[in-house]
This record gives sequence, structure tokens and C-alpha cells, in this order.
Amino acid sequence: MESTTIPKQQPLERQEEAVFKKILLELKSYLEALIVAFLIVTFAFNTVGVVGSSMRPNLNGGVGRASIIKSLFTGDRVFIPKYDTWLRRMGILGNYQRGDIVVVREPANAPSAVMGERRQFFIKRVIAVPGDHLRIDAGQVYVNNYPIDQSFISSSGEITPDPIYFPLINQANGQVNQFYVDWIDTSYGTKYPSLPYENYIAKPWSVSDKNVQLYYGKVLDNLAIPKDAQENTAILVDLVIPKDHYFLMGDNREASRGGSEDSRYFGPITSMSIAGKATAVIWPPKREGQWNWRSLKPPADFANIPNPQ
Repeated sequence: MESTTIPKQQPLERQEEAVFKKILLELKSYLEALIVAFLIVTFAFNTVGVVGSSMRPNLNGGVGRASIIKSLFTGDRVFIPKYDTWLRRMGILGNYQRGDIVVVREPANAPSAVMGERRQFFIKRVIAVPGDHLRIDAGQVYVNNYPIDQSFISSSGEITPDPIYFPLINQANGQVNQFYVDWIDTSYGTKYPSLPYENYIAKPWSVSDKNVQLYYGKVLDNLAIPKDAQENTAILVDLVIPKDHYFLMGDNREASRGGSEDSRYFGPITSMSIAGKATAVIWPPKREGQWNWRSLKPPADFANIPNPQ
């Protein structure tokens, strides 16, 4: 008759130790994956979903902000090389270029940030770089006195830029004393700026007005007033973009079609606010039967803008 050997059971303490080691191994694998993901997102690349209509017709924001989740699945997704951001912050690559599309942290004085509790990220186009002179005359954007060809916005027929004036001021003795803007009362108890436009000139407000200072304080500090400028009458002047700042605009500049909230409503933004440059659309692969994958290069006419005098 054969004898059967019954294996000895491990003590309870050793069983608990084995389970603990298994848990540690699992946590280590998750931690390593998180560290790799963090390093990739921070230093290698990231992708950002376009939400809303502020960059139409060139970027599709999906169904809009009414449903953020649906927008993330239906809107364009752009590629952001993060190493580009770090190299620029270290001064190796220099400034962003006019016409670049960038992802930006919403400034604290943006109307939507003033109304809400969170500062979100948005995507806009660089229009003017440090040292540039900018003005908008009935919707036509001038940079260093050069009228930028805006067919990259209007050629599709979807968007017609609103004929606004910016910055429109009064001055006396070479000093700005009034800024032309209207205010829309919001349900949050705040004011939303509305700029003057063709056939309608907004009310001039004292530069000491708290709302004027909130939204346009940086603009008022960087205006180029001609020596022969008329006094106490509406004049359109140049905004000089300060050092380490950029003037951004969305491609959708038609308010009735969900136009962009941009530097026209909160002034130039700091370079540190820029989280990265969008270099390509990577999703969805097709729209309406056409390939949607494409690089995001500045419109051709931006290369013709002269350097500031």
C-alpha cells in the first residue's frame, strides 16, 4: 500500500507576505506606467481636442460646448510637441511665429474666466509677436501697417469677420483719457465687453473705470499715440505688443456664429501662458469623405508681414 504525502500549508504570516509582495508588484507596474505617461505628456508630446466654434472654419470644434464629451469625440484633435514648448521657454527656439496655432491657458481677466470659477485652456492663432504694432480697422487686421489677407478665414463663405475697431480711444496732451467699449450685463453679475464696429460707435469710458482697467489695462499701457493726433475725438491707434507677450485671435471673428473670445477682449497674453504649438490635425482621419489629417502651417500671407519700424 502506497503512502500519500500531504503538503504542508504555509504559515498564515507567509501567505500574507506573499499577497503583500504581489500587491507591491502591481502598484509598481502602475506607477511605472504613470511616470512614463507623465514624462511623455510633459516633455515629448500631447494631443488636445478642439471644443467650440472659435477656430472655424479651419478647425472643427465638434458639437460645441453644450456637450464637452461629444465634442471631444467629434471635434478635431491636434498634435502638440511638448519639447517645442520647453525649448522656447529656455530661449533656444525663440518666439512663436505669426500665424502659429497655440494652446493657451485662459488669462485671469478673460471674460469667461471672470464669469466662471475655472481658467480653462483654449486654442487660438498668434497674430502679432513682441514689438509688433497692431490695429483692427472695420474688421481688417493690420500688423506693422500691413493689412493681412484674411481669405484663410472668409474664402469658404462660412465666416465673415465683424467690422470692429480696436483700439479706439480719446486722448488729450498725448495721454489716453477714454476707451470706446460697451458693456453687456451677464447673469453672473459681471460685464462683458463689446467693441465698437462699423456704423456703431460704442460709448467712451474713462480709463480709470474698473472694467476698462480689468480687460484693457495692458492695452492702455502700450498704445502708440501719434504726435499730431486729434484731442477728445475718437481715433484708432496702434497697440504695441509688449515684451514676452503675444496678441491672439480665433479664426472665427463673427459674433453671430459663436465668434472667438480672444486678445480683443483681454489684451496680449504672456508667453508663459502658452502651453504648446499645434502642428497637425490627427483626428478624425476623415470628414465628409475627405482626409482630415493635415499639418497646421501659418497662412501664406503672414510671411509678408514686415518687421516693426
